[in-house]
Amino acid sequence: MAAVPRRAERLRKVAWQLTEQYGLPNNRQMEAEVDDYARPKQWRFCWRDGPTETQVRRGAAKLDKEALDGVGYRREYSDTAYAVAAIRFLRDGEPGEDEYDAGVSVYDARRLLDATKNPGPSDDRERHMAARLVKASEQRSSAYGDGDAICREATEKGLSPLLRGEEAPPLTPIELLTERYAKGSASALWMYRLTPLTALEAFAAVQADEKASPEHVTAALTLLPELHAALDAAAASLQERLPPAV
Repeated sequence: MAAVPRRAERLRKVAWQLTEQYGLPNNRQMEAEVDDYARPKQWRFCWRDGPTETQVRRGAAKLDKEALDGVGYRREYSDTAYAVAAIRFLRDGEPGEDEYDAGVSVYDARRLLDATKNPGPSDDRERHMAARLVKASEQRSSAYGDGDAICREATEKGLSPLLRGEEAPPLTPIELLTERYAKGSASALWMYRLTPLTALEAFAAVQADEKASPEHVTAALTLLPELHAALDAAAASLQERLPPAV
């Protein structure tokens, strides 16, 4: 590999330019450093969260392609990013053979993060859940590196405990009813994946509960428009199965 003039200076300039381009905060700015463990030693760009590796490679190539020859890339993740990935994997992933209890591994989280730009919380609710998950995982020891304790906490406890407590964001009406009335596998799906009951299941549960609280009755009544729409759609579908009137 041919020597590159003023390589260290040029790579550090590229790192600074990328930090500015992607708006990385001071504690997560991009660094150009020598990887002493590589044989032979090589330069690499290191950063936390922020843009994906693909974005950084493309952005860097536009700034100083010559200086990048042989440069490595290392994107690391914050605890908050791991928590967000664990939450999204459990909440949005496709169920496996055990549809509510398959869990999330640190490898699952990393694969999701590797493809995610700026992997932070998308709203206050997700921010609260991620913070609760990170805090709950702090009591766990781990021999498998960053993110492992967070993923094991999410796997063992599920997601619904992250939405409990005085400072937790409010549940939606269907979530409130699911928290109260889900039983068996439906309860496990809610606990692990935040999968709610259907509107019809939730409404029927409140209707059958003569001691339902005013809060739960009110929540059930908010489901009426959704129930009416579902029934109208079902009735229209059935009507289409009838022979045309003569």
